[in-house]
Amino acid sequence: MSFLFPPAAATQNPLERRLIGLAALALTLYSLILTLSPAVRLHTFQVEYRWLHWIGWAGWLALFSLAYRFLNRQLEEHDPYLLPVTGLLSGWGLLTIYRLDSQLGNRQTLWLTVGMIALILINRYPQVFSWLRRYKYLWLTVGLLLTALTFLLGTYPPGEGPRLWLGCCGLYLQPSEPLKLLLVIYLAAYLADRISFHFGLPALLAPTLIMTGSAALMLVLQRDLGAATLIIGIYTLVIFLAAGRRRILIISGLFLLAATVAGSLVFDIIRLRIEAWLDPWADPANRSFQIVQSLISVAAGRLLGSGIGLGSPALVPVAHSDFIAAAIAEESGLAGMLAIISLFALLTYRCFSISLAARTTFQRFLAAGIGVYFAIQAILIMGGNLRLLPLTGVTLPFVSYGGSSLVTCFIAVGMLLWISTPHNDPPLPVQQPRAYTWVSALFLIGFSALAILAGWWSIVRADALLSRPDNIRWMVNLRFVPRGDLLDRRNEVIATTSGERGSLNRELLYPPLGNTVGYINPRFGKAGLEATLDGYLSGLQGNPASQIWLAELLYSQPPEGLDVRLSLDLGLQRIADGLMENHRGAIVLLNARSGEILAIASHPYYDPNQLNERYTEWLNDPAAPFVNRVTQGQYPTATVLGPFFYAYLSEKGSLPVLPLNLSYNYENQTLTCARPPRVPLSLETAIEAGCPAALVEMSRSITIAQMKQLFNDLGFFTAPDIRLDVAPPAQTGQLTSSRNAAIGKSEVKVTPLQMAQAAAALTNAGTRPSPRLAVSVLTPHQGAVILPAGSPVSVFGNSAAITAAVSKLASEDIPIWQSLSAQHYDSSAYTWFIGGTLPQWGGTPLAIAVLLEENNPQLAQIIGETILQSALQPISP
Repeated sequence: MSFLFPPAAATQNPLERRLIGLAALALTLYSLILTLSPAVRLHTFQVEYRWLHWIGWAGWLALFSLAYRFLNRQLEEHDPYLLPVTGLLSGWGLLTIYRLDSQLGNRQTLWLTVGMIALILINRYPQVFSWLRRYKYLWLTVGLLLTALTFLLGTYPPGEGPRLWLGCCGLYLQPSEPLKLLLVIYLAAYLADRISFHFGLPALLAPTLIMTGSAALMLVLQRDLGAATLIIGIYTLVIFLAAGRRRILIISGLFLLAATVAGSLVFDIIRLRIEAWLDPWADPANRSFQIVQSLISVAAGRLLGSGIGLGSPALVPVAHSDFIAAAIAEESGLAGMLAIISLFALLTYRCFSISLAARTTFQRFLAAGIGVYFAIQAILIMGGNLRLLPLTGVTLPFVSYGGSSLVTCFIAVGMLLWISTPHNDPPLPVQQPRAYTWVSALFLIGFSALAILAGWWSIVRADALLSRPDNIRWMVNLRFVPRGDLLDRRNEVIATTSGERGSLNRELLYPPLGNTVGYINPRFGKAGLEATLDGYLSGLQGNPASQIWLAELLYSQPPEGLDVRLSLDLGLQRIADGLMENHRGAIVLLNARSGEILAIASHPYYDPNQLNERYTEWLNDPAAPFVNRVTQGQYPTATVLGPFFYAYLSEKGSLPVLPLNLSYNYENQTLTCARPPRVPLSLETAIEAGCPAALVEMSRSITIAQMKQLFNDLGFFTAPDIRLDVAPPAQTGQLTSSRNAAIGKSEVKVTPLQMAQAAAALTNAGTRPSPRLAVSVLTPHQGAVILPAGSPVSVFGNSAAITAAVSKLASEDIPIWQSLSAQHYDSSAYTWFIGGTLPQWGGTPLAIAVLLEENNPQLAQIIGETILQSALQPISP
């Protein structure tokens, strides 16, 4: 370090040398961590390390060593803080840009070289100050002309965007950047020439208002609103420092407020930015996308950051420029954000200290103006990142990517260094000390507000922000952290993660379960069990808190995900899907006692493995493959409710006599049995065949209030408590007639899952179980931990009567009860099959619901009976 920053004789040198050495050490450590970050992220040393940023590090070290040696030889008594502070800011920004985009980092290194050369030349040829003061109108006019040229020759280097740059072939100048410094020089020179003559305020302001107003108007017409705001702010505070009239602040504040209101009425961009600032949560996907993502990035950093090279700052738009503060906050945390704010506060303080110690009026106003320029611009852009202020689009001095800004800033620092060097003349007395106090207090409030807001978003509001659906950092973890498997009840893998860290891929091994398992996809988000079980599968739930904390601390990643065992039996599932092939509808098979879902089929289905290629096709498919018909499809009950009416009336001892005519006329439509009933003909066989007249006859013995209560107990007015998206349940007000309810002509519609739950109540002696799909999570320390399930509901009070009633509904050949219906409803045909095992069955009690979106009772019966017969074997726990 002594070779790069050797000691010198100046009294300030030891402090500057220590500070610049600490800055170099910090940037070296940053570079080393950035190099090793891929190994940390991938949990292996067999990786491709980051090296390109060392070019920037070496360039920074060489340039600041050169500047340090030059200054300590040429300006021995210069301010000892300027070079270390601006060096740390520019180095931090440079390495952050390399971390985001190495090509931009190389360009920034070249611009840093130009800036440092300009800094050295200014102090090598100090006569430039007299030229600047003497030709102040010329320099500002040149700046205005260059800005005006952008109306004719302006371009936008990335392609489409605001045409605020001049140049071509990779070299561009944004005239508004040097224009800010030229305005400071003009104001300092003008005020130095006029202030000693004690002009009245209007006479003092008239020429400056014309020049400043021209600059601001031109920037407004360009819609470079951030630069226009900065120009007005610089003008206001420099004039206030010269005149000490507080009404200047009041008038300028009112003017800015009025201009903001008027601008929001004239320019859509101003209105949209103000709306996004006032309520970013109203439209986070469009007009507020940038600010919401910036706040999420700050929240992701929390106190100490996600780690250098381990965060996802590139998810924030324009992270290398407008939102570089948010990028730094994500990987360096609140600590890093407070460090950046403190460095700018210290830089502002040193600018004002240099101004107060200046030897000429021109130098005083020039140093103060530069301090105002740095402070306002830093507060504007960091305030936009933290929602303290609306977004302005200006750069963060020294830190953001941009050659025009960086070179201009180092030219300003070169001026400050020369002004800070004591010469033979003593410092001028301060004419407006209270004005300096007011401006210093104003900036202190601004920097303090930034620090408080940074803490608010990164600590207090962090959890709420990170849990938002538009926080897509989980997509990064999806590529780097193995996700837990989904297993069936026999531990056969249903969904798994394949590949190596950095290129992991989620794969559904049994695609027909796509509607139930769902997907986790960087483009389309999360759905199904992948969404509702995401906490366990991603490792953020189920693992010990200490393990999660340690993984986040070391890798900025959750620990590996946990496997979740489902209640499904893939053997039965394959049978169900095979029977439903080429048909639309749904099947759900339950363990009638525990509510565990053994098979759940929705057809047509989509394959999550092909989501990227076929998403649009499936989205526009009239067959709606994205709809899980088991939980989201709602269908009329038709005449399948006979077993429930039979059980209800059996419990009350009021079963009716079977009518002679089993068909029923309803509004000029003849409703018939789904199939011919078995003989000998009875109420029980008519119910099994779904004969409408039998159901109407039973409904005469059930009042509308009793029917509503029965439907409620059966769960038709309640959304099933299951880890899947479900359709909103029917409302009691939709049930207005017991007769219409009996033949499925009411407005009440149910899902196949609700129907299967109701069927389970008959098999389970009158108790309706809560459905259960996710059974247990396999933890590393406690083994299989049973997941909580809902509570069962008693539908029928007399279990003995219900058991006897269900036994009378027994089928002829297999030990099950069943009911069938087929009906048209609003020009669509539906077929239901419900059934279950008999009370005397000694194995696992089962209940099933089959729904076909066609009139095909024969197929529905075949499907239902085949699945039940296949399941009439002991099912493993």
